[in-house]
Amino acid sequence: MNIVLLSNHWYPSPRKAGFHHLANAWHAQGHNITFATVGFSWLSYARRDFRTRYSGIWQARNSMQSIAPGLDSYVHFTPTHPHSALFAQVDRLLAARMDRYDRYPLGQLQSRIQEADAVVYESNASLFLTRLCRSLAPQARHIYRVSDDIRTMRSTPLRMVTLEQELAPGFSLISVPCAPLAEKFPNPSTVRIQPHGIDKSSFDACSDNPFAPGTANAVFCGLGFYDVEAVHRMAEQCQNVDFHILGIVRPGKNIPANVQYYGEIPFKETIPFIKFASSGLYTLRPSSRPMQAYTDSLKIMQYRYCGLPIVSPDFIDLHRAGVFYYTPGDASSCRTALQNALAHGHDASFALEVRTWAEVAKEILQM
Repeated sequence: MNIVLLSNHWYPSPRKAGFHHLANAWHAQGHNITFATVGFSWLSYARRDFRTRYSGIWQARNSMQSIAPGLDSYVHFTPTHPHSALFAQVDRLLAARMDRYDRYPLGQLQSRIQEADAVVYESNASLFLTRLCRSLAPQARHIYRVSDDIRTMRSTPLRMVTLEQELAPGFSLISVPCAPLAEKFPNPSTVRIQPHGIDKSSFDACSDNPFAPGTANAVFCGLGFYDVEAVHRMAEQCQNVDFHILGIVRPGKNIPANVQYYGEIPFKETIPFIKFASSGLYTLRPSSRPMQAYTDSLKIMQYRYCGLPIVSPDFIDLHRAGVFYYTPGDASSCRTALQNALAHGHDASFALEVRTWAEVAKEILQM
């Protein structure tokens, strides 16, 4: 099959998201893959988008880059792209302009879409290209892999939320990683709950423990909704525990001595920190937006595969054993949750719920 993925991510980036793993799994299964980065424009540079820091992405604009036989990367670079102005009234004024995102030439990507057997959309600006892609490839299956609940993201323009609902009935499949996301869509016949997978082989092969023998280590791995206050309170209350924060830049001053920030590092370098940690931190920042869609994130699946007890805020119910909850802002509950997690220790049975990306990828195409 010829498969086109429309993603917010850039394939060669060190940051690896679910769409990277799906692309790799399908490629390994013998499919021809075009991984297209969308929602990237001059505006990205004006807003200091994290992708602008990647070496090589500027040179890759609007040209097909061969990664491997049968696996190509394309950056759809445009003058502007759908975005949130962070003010609802301004977003409403910009809605009509966002709907014209599909008028920008697709360049070499157009023929790949026309030849596609499946077009897979991420929860991002790719939704604004959906109607165009359906007209270019009426023969293809159009699959919406709901990577995020766009209602929870500050970068989501209001128009994208309504557009998602308008487009939903026309997808061949709406693939969601958890039940709360399935509830967003009115047509259950096309919605399937397909939790994130993980790259089990990379975790299994990892044998280098980065921690000193006999030490207790809590790890956070991710980018969004990180609650710095909760982590620092845990660190102050549990000075015998070392905290390793992956993906987050060091947040200024007054950082406890037992907290180390690593910033963004390549995916494979995160694996030993997770595999050999004493506890996984799911320290999400409180939000007025719906958060239940984060019960089955990729981070959770990685923690579960490694058998880690998880520390989580009590405003989100992970519906699993081995999860210890704290109340944000309550230093005592932060300390108790972490201590209980460390006392619980690892449990290999947690891994039983986790599938490989190869299994998830195959199931998506079979539906």
